[in-house]
Amino acid sequence: MTRCRERVRRNSIILGILPLCLLFAMQSNGQEVAKNEFTVATNLQTYGQLGCAPIGSTPLCNPFYNHFVYFSTPSFIYTRNLSSSLAIVGTFQPTSPFLDTNSFGSGRETLALGGVKTGWRGKRFGFYGEVQAGVASFSCGTWYYGPKPYTGCDKLTNFALEYGGSAEYHLTRRYAIRLDAGHLETTEFDRILSRFSNGDPSAGRIGQILQHFDARIGITRSFGQLQEAKPERRPERRPWDAGVLFALQPRTDSHFGYLDPYPSWGLWASWNFSKYLSWDTTLLHSPRNANGLEIIDYQSGGRAFEALTGVKVGIRRDHMGYFAKVRPGTITFGKTERQINENASGQLVGVYGMFTNFALDTGAIFEVYPSRHAILRFEAGNASIFYQPKNIIQHGTKFPISGETQPSMLISFGAGFRF
Repeated sequence: MTRCRERVRRNSIILGILPLCLLFAMQSNGQEVAKNEFTVATNLQTYGQLGCAPIGSTPLCNPFYNHFVYFSTPSFIYTRNLSSSLAIVGTFQPTSPFLDTNSFGSGRETLALGGVKTGWRGKRFGFYGEVQAGVASFSCGTWYYGPKPYTGCDKLTNFALEYGGSAEYHLTRRYAIRLDAGHLETTEFDRILSRFSNGDPSAGRIGQILQHFDARIGITRSFGQLQEAKPERRPERRPWDAGVLFALQPRTDSHFGYLDPYPSWGLWASWNFSKYLSWDTTLLHSPRNANGLEIIDYQSGGRAFEALTGVKVGIRRDHMGYFAKVRPGTITFGKTERQINENASGQLVGVYGMFTNFALDTGAIFEVYPSRHAILRFEAGNASIFYQPKNIIQHGTKFPISGETQPSMLISFGAGFRF
Protein backbone atom coordinates (compact mmCIF):
# COMPACT_ATOMS: atom_id res chain seq x y z
CA MET A 1 0.00 0.00 0.00
CA THR A 2 2.81 2.38 0.98
CA ARG A 3 4.79 1.63 -2.18
CA CYS A 4 1.67 2.16 -4.29
CA ARG A 5 0.98 5.51 -2.65
CA GLU A 6 4.60 6.63 -3.03
CA ARG A 7 4.60 5.73 -6.73
CA VAL A 8 1.35 7.59 -7.37
CA ARG A 9 2.61 10.55 -5.33
CA ARG A 10 5.76 10.82 -7.42
CA ASN A 11 3.64 10.76 -10.57
CA SER A 12 1.32 13.41 -9.16
CA ILE A 13 4.23 15.75 -8.42
CA ILE A 14 5.52 15.33 -11.97
CA LEU A 15 2.04 16.00 -13.35
CA GLY A 16 1.69 19.03 -11.12
CA ILE A 17 4.92 20.47 -12.53
CA LEU A 18 4.09 19.50 -16.14
CA PRO A 19 2.15 22.71 -16.94
CA LEU A 20 5.18 24.83 -15.96
CA CYS A 21 6.89 24.23 -19.29
CA LEU A 22 3.91 25.70 -21.11
CA LEU A 23 4.10 29.06 -19.50
CA PHE A 24 7.30 30.39 -21.03
CA ALA A 25 6.21 29.82 -24.64
CA MET A 26 5.11 32.67 -26.89
CA GLN A 27 1.50 32.62 -28.05
CA SER A 28 0.93 31.60 -31.67
CA ASN A 29 -2.05 32.69 -33.75
CA GLY A 30 -1.74 30.07 -36.47
CA GLN A 31 -4.28 27.52 -35.20
CA GLU A 32 -7.99 27.75 -35.94
CA VAL A 33 -10.38 27.39 -33.02
CA ALA A 34 -14.00 26.20 -32.88
CA LYS A 35 -16.32 26.76 -29.93
CA ASN A 36 -17.05 23.06 -29.33
CA GLU A 37 -14.87 19.95 -29.30
CA PHE A 38 -15.87 16.35 -28.61
CA THR A 39 -13.35 13.59 -27.82
CA VAL A 40 -13.82 9.82 -27.79
CA ALA A 41 -10.96 8.21 -25.87
CA THR A 42 -9.75 5.07 -24.16
CA ASN A 43 -9.06 5.41 -20.43
CA LEU A 44 -6.05 4.05 -18.53
CA GLN A 45 -6.04 4.02 -14.72
CA THR A 46 -3.91 2.39 -12.02
CA TYR A 47 -5.27 0.56 -8.98
CA GLY A 48 -3.97 -1.77 -6.27
CA GLN A 49 -5.20 -5.21 -5.19
CA LEU A 50 -4.56 -6.45 -1.65
CA GLY A 51 -2.83 -9.80 -1.28
CA CYS A 52 -1.35 -11.79 1.60
CA ALA A 53 1.84 -13.91 1.46
CA PRO A 54 1.79 -16.93 3.83
CA ILE A 55 4.45 -17.06 6.56
CA GLY A 56 5.86 -20.61 6.61
CA SER A 57 3.61 -23.15 8.29
CA THR A 58 1.86 -20.51 10.41
CA PRO A 59 -1.69 -19.26 9.82
CA LEU A 60 -0.24 -15.75 9.50
CA CYS A 61 0.61 -13.82 6.34
CA ASN A 62 2.24 -10.59 5.25
CA PRO A 63 -0.09 -8.18 3.41
CA PHE A 64 1.08 -6.66 0.13
CA TYR A 65 -0.38 -4.83 -2.86
CA ASN A 66 -0.27 -5.90 -6.49
CA HIS A 67 -0.33 -2.97 -8.90
CA PHE A 68 -2.55 -3.12 -11.98
CA VAL A 69 -3.57 -0.94 -14.90
CA TYR A 70 -7.03 -1.18 -16.44
CA PHE A 71 -8.32 0.13 -19.76
CA SER A 72 -11.87 1.40 -20.21
CA THR A 73 -13.41 2.16 -23.60
CA PRO A 74 -14.89 4.54 -24.33
CA SER A 75 -14.48 7.73 -22.30
CA PHE A 76 -16.01 11.00 -23.50
CA ILE A 77 -14.61 14.53 -23.17
CA TYR A 78 -16.50 17.69 -24.06
CA THR A 79 -14.60 20.99 -24.42
CA ARG A 80 -16.13 24.46 -24.71
CA ASN A 81 -13.47 26.92 -25.87
CA LEU A 82 -14.01 30.32 -24.27
CA SER A 83 -10.86 31.69 -25.93
CA SER A 84 -7.67 30.41 -27.52
CA SER A 85 -6.14 29.72 -24.08
CA LEU A 86 -9.14 28.94 -21.83
CA ALA A 87 -11.82 26.23 -22.01
CA ILE A 88 -14.43 24.55 -19.87
CA VAL A 89 -14.00 20.77 -19.98
CA GLY A 90 -16.14 17.82 -18.87
CA THR A 91 -15.13 14.15 -18.71
CA PHE A 92 -17.43 11.12 -18.46
CA GLN A 93 -16.38 7.48 -18.12
CA PRO A 94 -19.56 5.35 -18.11
CA THR A 95 -18.02 2.16 -16.69
CA SER A 96 -14.83 0.20 -16.14
CA PRO A 97 -13.82 -3.43 -15.68
CA PHE A 98 -14.69 -4.88 -12.25
CA LEU A 99 -11.99 -3.71 -9.81
CA ASP A 100 -11.46 -6.36 -7.11
CA THR A 101 -9.45 -4.03 -4.90
CA ASN A 102 -10.60 -5.35 -1.48
CA SER A 103 -10.95 -1.69 -0.57
CA PHE A 104 -13.34 1.23 -1.01
CA GLY A 105 -13.03 1.52 -4.79
CA SER A 106 -14.35 -1.94 -5.71
CA GLY A 107 -16.65 -2.86 -8.58
CA ARG A 108 -17.22 -0.98 -11.81
CA GLU A 109 -16.26 2.68 -11.71
CA THR A 110 -18.31 5.52 -13.20
CA LEU A 111 -16.40 8.80 -13.35
CA ALA A 112 -17.90 12.23 -14.01
CA LEU A 113 -15.69 15.34 -13.80
CA GLY A 114 -15.90 18.98 -14.86
CA GLY A 115 -13.51 21.92 -14.69
CA VAL A 116 -11.21 24.14 -16.70
CA LYS A 117 -8.15 23.79 -18.89
CA THR A 118 -5.79 26.56 -19.89
CA GLY A 119 -2.45 26.82 -21.64
CA TRP A 120 -0.74 27.47 -24.95
CA ARG A 121 -2.05 26.85 -28.46
CA GLY A 122 0.32 26.67 -31.42
CA LYS A 123 -0.18 26.06 -35.13
CA ARG A 124 -0.26 22.26 -34.78
CA PHE A 125 0.25 21.57 -31.08
CA GLY A 126 -1.55 22.63 -27.91
CA PHE A 127 -0.38 22.14 -24.30
CA TYR A 128 -2.64 22.78 -21.33
CA GLY A 129 -3.01 22.40 -17.58
CA GLU A 130 -6.30 20.95 -16.28
CA VAL A 131 -8.22 20.79 -13.01
CA GLN A 132 -11.53 18.91 -12.77
CA ALA A 133 -13.77 18.01 -9.83
CA GLY A 134 -16.75 15.68 -9.67
CA VAL A 135 -17.69 12.19 -8.48
CA ALA A 136 -16.36 8.64 -8.77
CA SER A 137 -19.06 6.02 -8.21
CA PHE A 138 -18.20 2.35 -7.53
CA SER A 139 -20.81 -0.37 -8.06
CA CYS A 140 -19.43 -2.51 -5.20
CA GLY A 141 -18.02 0.07 -2.81
CA THR A 142 -19.61 -1.69 0.18
CA TRP A 143 -19.74 -5.50 0.21
CA TYR A 144 -19.53 -8.63 2.39
CA TYR A 145 -17.07 -11.55 2.45
CA GLY A 146 -19.76 -14.21 2.83
CA PRO A 147 -20.73 -16.45 1.25
CA LYS A 148 -17.99 -15.20 -1.09
CA PRO A 149 -16.16 -11.88 -1.64
CA TYR A 150 -18.12 -9.04 -3.23
CA THR A 151 -21.46 -10.36 -1.99
CA GLY A 152 -24.30 -7.94 -1.31
CA CYS A 153 -22.74 -5.04 -3.21
CA ASP A 154 -23.91 -1.47 -2.58
CA LYS A 155 -22.99 1.48 -4.75
CA LEU A 156 -20.67 4.03 -3.16
CA THR A 157 -20.14 7.53 -4.61
CA ASN A 158 -17.14 9.64 -3.59
CA PHE A 159 -16.00 13.20 -4.26
CA ALA A 160 -13.21 13.21 -6.87
CA LEU A 161 -10.51 15.71 -7.84
CA GLU A 162 -8.14 15.37 -10.80
CA TYR A 163 -5.34 17.70 -11.83
CA GLY A 164 -2.70 17.33 -14.52
CA GLY A 165 -2.31 18.34 -18.15
CA SER A 166 -3.22 17.58 -21.75
CA ALA A 167 -1.51 17.73 -25.13
CA GLU A 168 -3.08 17.96 -28.59
CA TYR A 169 -1.76 17.42 -32.10
CA HIS A 170 -4.03 18.67 -34.91
CA LEU A 171 -4.13 16.29 -37.85
CA THR A 172 -6.51 18.42 -39.93
CA ARG A 173 -8.55 21.58 -39.42
CA ARG A 174 -11.19 19.66 -37.43
CA TYR A 175 -9.49 16.48 -36.15
CA ALA A 176 -6.81 16.12 -33.48
CA ILE A 177 -5.16 13.49 -31.31
CA ARG A 178 -5.53 14.32 -27.61
CA LEU A 179 -3.65 12.93 -24.58
CA ASP A 180 -4.75 13.70 -20.99
CA ALA A 181 -2.81 12.61 -17.90
CA GLY A 182 -3.47 13.48 -14.28
CA HIS A 183 -3.48 12.60 -10.62
CA LEU A 184 -6.95 11.42 -9.55
CA GLU A 185 -7.94 11.54 -5.87
CA THR A 186 -11.24 10.27 -4.46
CA THR A 187 -12.28 10.98 -0.88
CA GLU A 188 -14.25 8.35 1.04
CA PHE A 189 -15.26 9.71 4.45
CA ASP A 190 -15.92 7.61 7.56
CA ARG A 191 -19.22 5.74 7.31
CA ILE A 192 -21.58 4.06 9.78
CA LEU A 193 -22.78 0.77 8.26
CA SER A 194 -25.18 -0.37 10.98
CA ARG A 195 -26.53 0.70 14.38
CA PHE A 196 -27.82 -0.92 17.55
CA SER A 197 -31.49 -0.57 18.46
CA ASN A 198 -30.67 2.46 20.64
CA GLY A 199 -29.07 4.25 17.68
CA ASP A 200 -25.42 3.78 18.67
CA PRO A 201 -23.07 2.68 15.85
CA SER A 202 -22.43 -1.07 15.74
CA ALA A 203 -20.26 -1.24 12.61
CA GLY A 204 -18.46 1.30 10.48
CA ARG A 205 -15.69 1.93 7.98
CA ILE A 206 -12.78 4.29 8.43
CA GLY A 207 -12.34 6.74 5.56
CA GLN A 208 -9.48 6.97 3.12
CA ILE A 209 -8.14 9.08 0.25
CA LEU A 210 -7.70 6.86 -2.81
CA GLN A 211 -5.09 7.88 -5.39
CA HIS A 212 -4.70 6.86 -9.02
CA PHE A 213 -2.71 7.78 -12.09
CA ASP A 214 -5.33 8.51 -14.75
CA ALA A 215 -4.74 8.97 -18.50
CA ARG A 216 -6.81 9.12 -21.68
CA ILE A 217 -5.91 9.12 -25.36
CA GLY A 218 -8.44 9.75 -28.10
CA ILE A 219 -9.59 11.51 -31.24
CA THR A 220 -11.07 15.01 -31.04
CA ARG A 221 -13.57 16.50 -33.51
CA SER A 222 -14.29 20.25 -33.65
CA PHE A 223 -17.82 21.56 -34.23
CA GLY A 224 -18.95 25.04 -35.17
CA GLN A 225 -17.36 27.89 -37.06
CA LEU A 226 -13.57 27.83 -37.21
CA GLN A 227 -11.83 31.09 -36.28
CA GLU A 228 -8.15 31.92 -36.15
CA ALA A 229 -6.82 32.23 -32.60
CA LYS A 230 -6.34 35.88 -31.66
CA PRO A 231 -4.03 37.44 -29.07
CA GLU A 232 -5.74 38.02 -25.74
CA ARG A 233 -5.45 41.06 -23.51
CA ARG A 234 -3.11 40.56 -20.57
CA PRO A 235 -4.30 42.10 -17.29
CA GLU A 236 -1.98 44.48 -15.52
CA ARG A 237 0.49 42.74 -13.24
CA ARG A 238 0.79 44.05 -9.68
CA PRO A 239 3.88 43.40 -7.52
CA TRP A 240 1.82 42.00 -4.63
CA ASP A 241 -1.44 40.09 -4.12
CA ALA A 242 -2.66 39.27 -0.61
CA GLY A 243 -5.86 38.22 1.11
CA VAL A 244 -7.76 35.79 3.32
CA LEU A 245 -9.06 32.31 2.51
CA PHE A 246 -11.20 29.43 3.74
CA ALA A 247 -9.97 25.90 3.11
CA LEU A 248 -11.04 22.27 3.42
CA GLN A 249 -8.22 19.77 3.81
CA PRO A 250 -9.57 16.20 4.05
CA ARG A 251 -6.79 14.17 5.63
CA THR A 252 -6.35 10.90 7.49
CA ASP A 253 -4.87 11.02 10.97
CA SER A 254 -1.63 9.08 11.22
CA HIS A 255 -2.66 6.39 13.74
CA PHE A 256 -6.41 5.75 13.96
CA GLY A 257 -7.10 6.36 10.26
CA TYR A 258 -10.16 8.61 10.60
CA LEU A 259 -10.77 10.83 7.57
CA ASP A 260 -12.44 14.20 8.11
CA PRO A 261 -12.59 17.51 6.18
CA TYR A 262 -10.64 19.69 8.69
CA PRO A 263 -11.97 23.17 7.84
CA SER A 264 -9.34 25.89 8.11
CA TRP A 265 -8.97 29.63 7.67
CA GLY A 266 -5.84 31.50 6.73
CA LEU A 267 -3.89 34.17 4.89
CA TRP A 268 -2.13 34.12 1.53
CA ALA A 269 0.26 36.42 -0.35
CA SER A 270 2.02 36.37 -3.73
CA TRP A 271 5.11 38.34 -4.74
CA ASN A 272 4.81 38.68 -8.52
CA PHE A 273 8.42 39.33 -9.46
CA SER A 274 7.96 38.13 -13.07
CA LYS A 275 5.31 38.12 -15.78
CA TYR A 276 4.90 34.35 -15.38
CA LEU A 277 6.52 33.51 -12.04
CA SER A 278 5.55 34.37 -8.45
CA TRP A 279 6.57 33.41 -4.94
CA ASP A 280 3.41 32.25 -3.18
CA THR A 281 2.80 31.68 0.53
CA THR A 282 -0.23 30.36 2.43
CA LEU A 283 -0.72 30.13 6.20
CA LEU A 284 -3.55 27.87 7.44
CA HIS A 285 -4.99 27.33 10.91
CA SER A 286 -7.31 24.46 11.86
CA PRO A 287 -9.06 25.73 15.00
CA ARG A 288 -10.33 22.35 16.19
CA ASN A 289 -10.37 18.64 15.59
CA ALA A 290 -12.87 17.49 12.98
CA ASN A 291 -16.46 17.23 14.25
CA GLY A 292 -15.32 18.46 17.65
CA LEU A 293 -13.75 15.05 18.48
CA GLU A 294 -10.56 14.91 20.51
CA ILE A 295 -8.57 12.74 18.09
CA ILE A 296 -5.01 12.59 19.42
CA ASP A 297 -2.27 10.15 18.46
CA TYR A 298 1.52 10.00 18.31
CA GLN A 299 1.92 12.18 15.21
CA SER A 300 -1.12 14.45 15.05
CA GLY A 301 -3.85 15.98 17.19
CA GLY A 302 -5.24 19.24 18.48
CA ARG A 303 -5.06 22.48 16.53
CA ALA A 304 -2.93 22.51 13.38
CA PHE A 305 -0.88 25.32 11.84
CA GLU A 306 0.35 24.88 8.26
CA ALA A 307 2.83 27.08 6.40
CA LEU A 308 3.37 26.49 2.66
CA THR A 309 5.67 28.60 0.50
CA GLY A 310 7.03 28.07 -3.00
CA VAL A 311 6.63 28.91 -6.67
CA LYS A 312 3.47 29.75 -8.59
CA VAL A 313 3.94 29.82 -12.36
CA GLY A 314 1.37 30.56 -15.03
CA ILE A 315 -0.27 33.02 -17.38
CA ARG A 316 -2.81 35.84 -17.14
CA ARG A 317 -5.42 36.38 -19.85
CA ASP A 318 -8.29 38.87 -19.92
CA HIS A 319 -9.63 38.99 -16.32
CA MET A 320 -8.19 35.67 -15.14
CA GLY A 321 -4.92 34.01 -14.15
CA TYR A 322 -4.05 30.29 -14.37
CA PHE A 323 -1.13 28.83 -12.43
CA ALA A 324 0.57 25.64 -11.32
CA LYS A 325 1.98 25.55 -7.79
CA VAL A 326 4.76 23.62 -6.02
CA ARG A 327 5.04 24.67 -2.37
CA PRO A 328 6.97 22.81 0.35
CA GLY A 329 6.32 23.67 3.97
CA THR A 330 5.48 22.40 7.45
CA ILE A 331 2.40 21.45 9.48
CA THR A 332 2.53 21.69 13.27
CA PHE A 333 0.05 19.83 15.48
CA GLY A 334 -0.55 21.37 18.88
CA LYS A 335 -1.38 18.23 20.88
CA THR A 336 0.40 14.95 20.19
CA GLU A 337 1.28 12.12 22.57
CA ARG A 338 4.76 12.27 24.11
CA GLN A 339 4.43 10.05 27.18
CA ILE A 340 1.92 7.60 28.63
CA ASN A 341 2.26 7.05 32.39
CA GLU A 342 0.24 5.37 35.11
CA ASN A 343 -0.77 7.43 38.15
CA ALA A 344 -1.19 6.22 41.75
CA SER A 345 -4.78 5.14 41.02
CA GLY A 346 -3.70 2.95 38.10
CA GLN A 347 -5.15 5.29 35.48
CA LEU A 348 -3.24 6.03 32.28
CA VAL A 349 -2.22 9.66 32.00
CA GLY A 350 -0.93 11.19 28.78
CA VAL A 351 1.71 13.88 28.40
CA TYR A 352 1.21 15.95 25.25
CA GLY A 353 3.25 18.38 23.18
CA MET A 354 3.65 20.02 19.78
CA PHE A 355 5.08 18.14 16.81
CA THR A 356 6.03 19.45 13.35
CA ASN A 357 6.03 17.49 10.08
CA PHE A 358 7.08 18.37 6.54
CA ALA A 359 4.45 18.93 3.83
CA LEU A 360 4.44 19.35 0.03
CA ASP A 361 1.59 21.06 -1.83
CA THR A 362 1.14 20.60 -5.60
CA GLY A 363 -1.79 21.52 -7.82
CA ALA A 364 -3.37 24.55 -9.48
CA ILE A 365 -4.44 28.11 -8.63
CA PHE A 366 -7.09 30.12 -10.48
CA GLU A 367 -7.49 33.86 -10.02
CA VAL A 368 -10.21 36.27 -11.13
CA TYR A 369 -9.58 40.04 -11.34
CA PRO A 370 -13.00 41.77 -11.06
CA SER A 371 -11.34 45.20 -10.89
CA ARG A 372 -7.92 46.79 -10.95
CA HIS A 373 -7.17 46.12 -7.28
CA ALA A 374 -9.50 43.21 -6.38
CA ILE A 375 -8.78 39.48 -6.69
CA LEU A 376 -10.70 36.24 -6.12
CA ARG A 377 -8.74 33.01 -5.77
CA PHE A 378 -9.43 29.25 -5.93
CA GLU A 379 -6.91 26.47 -5.19
CA ALA A 380 -7.10 22.70 -5.69
CA GLY A 381 -4.49 20.01 -5.31
CA ASN A 382 -2.75 17.58 -2.98
CA ALA A 383 -0.81 18.46 0.18
CA SER A 384 1.16 15.39 1.24
CA ILE A 385 2.16 15.22 4.91
CA PHE A 386 5.45 13.47 5.73
CA TYR A 387 5.00 12.28 9.31
CA GLN A 388 8.45 12.09 10.92
CA PRO A 389 9.67 9.20 13.09
CA LYS A 390 9.76 9.90 16.82
CA ASN A 391 10.14 8.20 20.19
CA ILE A 392 7.50 8.14 22.94
CA ILE A 393 7.77 7.03 26.58
CA GLN A 394 5.39 4.38 27.88
CA HIS A 395 5.74 3.47 31.56
CA GLY A 396 9.36 4.63 31.51
CA THR A 397 10.31 2.68 28.38
CA LYS A 398 11.16 4.35 25.08
CA PHE A 399 9.19 3.13 22.03
CA PRO A 400 10.05 4.18 18.45
CA ILE A 401 7.20 5.40 16.22
CA SER A 402 7.94 5.01 12.52
CA GLY A 403 7.36 7.75 9.98
CA GLU A 404 4.85 7.59 7.13
CA THR A 405 3.46 9.71 4.31
CA GLN A 406 -0.24 10.57 4.03
CA PRO A 407 -2.02 12.42 1.21
CA SER A 408 -4.46 15.23 1.93
CA MET A 409 -6.71 16.97 -0.54
CA LEU A 410 -6.42 20.78 -0.28
CA ILE A 411 -9.22 22.99 -1.64
CA SER A 412 -9.52 26.69 -0.77
CA PHE A 413 -11.45 29.83 -1.70
CA GLY A 414 -10.15 33.33 -1.02
CA ALA A 415 -10.39 37.04 -1.76
CA GLY A 416 -7.94 39.89 -1.50
CA PHE A 417 -6.27 42.98 -2.92
CA ARG A 418 -3.66 43.67 -5.61
CA PHE A 419 -1.19 46.46 -4.89
